[in-house]
Amino acid sequence: MTEIDYNKILSEFRTISDLAKLTIADKRGNPALQFGFVLKLYFSHAYDDEVRIRLIRLVEDYGKIFSDKITHYMPYDGNRLKPTKNFDYIGYFTGRMRSIPPEEKVEGFDAELYGFSGAVDRDEPTPYHIGVVARPAIAEKRLANKDNALGRLEAYFPADWPQGDYTQLLIVLARWAAIGRPIHGTFGLGLVMEEGGGRGPFIDLAFPFLKRFIGFDYPDLSLWRVRSEAAATPVIRSINWLTLIDDERIRLVGGLDKIRASVEPECSIHSYDGGIIIQAGQEPRIGDVNRGEVLDAYHKVANVLKPLRFEDFGRRGIFESLPPPLDDRDETLAWLRRFD
Repeated sequence: MTEIDYNKILSEFRTISDLAKLTIADKRGNPALQFGFVLKLYFSHAYDDEVRIRLIRLVEDYGKIFSDKITHYMPYDGNRLKPTKNFDYIGYFTGRMRSIPPEEKVEGFDAELYGFSGAVDRDEPTPYHIGVVARPAIAEKRLANKDNALGRLEAYFPADWPQGDYTQLLIVLARWAAIGRPIHGTFGLGLVMEEGGGRGPFIDLAFPFLKRFIGFDYPDLSLWRVRSEAAATPVIRSINWLTLIDDERIRLVGGLDKIRASVEPECSIHSYDGGIIIQAGQEPRIGDVNRGEVLDAYHKVANVLKPLRFEDFGRRGIFESLPPPLDDRDETLAWLRRFD
């Protein structure tokens, strides 16, 4: 594992917003890791046009929030990003979605936006990114339970975007929950990594942060969704400062009253049509275990939702290329249980 000077890193920020100033470079000195807010949402029946339209609406909303920052989109006819300037990317994504024969539902659908400083496409992490992936109907045959995820959304929000007003994150998630109707998801502090490539080359930089700062989420792309296809019951991936679950998952853990009794008053619950958002405390936390920071509110959420957590991994988990003697499955389970 790469040796990281935590004291130097910690000396460079006093507030969560200061995380936006931190960049971890790889061995060649290239930017490889940043920090911000990571939003992860999961969707069932993502082959339906209705669900895909909702995903496009979420991409559109992200583009409006960061209208002065979005610079590129991923085209369907190449592997290089193209500029969004003077281009109707929402019309483009919608046209692509509608071009897939609905009676066949054999094609997946995806849409991605990026924002780079100076509008220059760089092979490095950017805190302005959203990507949605909707699997085709044929993929549902691999699900042991059809109430689990066939689609996902992952988005980054800069650490200094809320400017200390973290209710803005809750407002976004509540609006997106109403629009997208995800089955579960999380929103909180996390690692910002380069999109479009595997995580393996950067795991030596990312993993030490995940071990020390338990408040950080890990953007694993589709790995968790793929690994969890064998789940026989509705599951969730993890929890964070904001955790979303739908009505079916509420029922499976004993109902809303039980959840309230388990997490209040440290946590607050916000309802929307189709589910709830559980807020673990007044603001997100970094969770530095070396400094003895205990995230009591996070622990309460993790405890009540533990029956929903997927743990039936085979030999592979959500981390790639961990060096020996670290085991992918064991470390995945340890990380998912970090709030227990």
